[in-house]
Amino acid sequence: MKFKSEKVKWIESRGKFIKENASFIFTDFQGLSVKEMTDLRQCLRQIGARAEVVKNRLFKRVMESEWKNISAFFAGPTAVIYFPVDSIGEVCKALSGFAKANEHFKIKGGFLRPERVLTDKNLAEIASIPDRNTLLASFARALQSPLYNFTSVCKMLLSGIVFALNDLAKKKVESV
Repeated sequence: MKFKSEKVKWIESRGKFIKENASFIFTDFQGLSVKEMTDLRQCLRQIGARAEVVKNRLFKRVMESEWKNISAFFAGPTAVIYFPVDSIGEVCKALSGFAKANEHFKIKGGFLRPERVLTDKNLAEIASIPDRNTLLASFARALQSPLYNFTSVCKMLLSGIVFALNDLAKKKVESV
């Protein structure tokens, strides 16, 4: 983008896109190879997210119209990860895994619709939450547990009666 008109168009289109769609996370990718960045983009694409390297000055203009006090996110090279709100868990897990595998990659923070600023610590906490299927499975297990315990107690009582009757039958057979 060399010309001012191109920059203005980019700022307007990005501002419109952000207002209508995405929540996003800011990352520092300095030190990553092209292959590592390509791997990150492919991983994000599989879960419905998108990565874009942005010019800090231009993206800051886009963001300042919406949010204040965001300068901390624009120090150093910045890549923005756009994603739908309902996939934040998957995106945070993918980024955390990528950050563990690549020491140069850092998560700076982000924004979650509607109007929620997230720090890198918030995003790490979100990444540590189990996925939906795991939570549903543990909930089902919690619901099933009292029933399982009840059936186990009933089974033990019945087997106790059966053992007592067997012992009684053996004693009668022996006494005859």
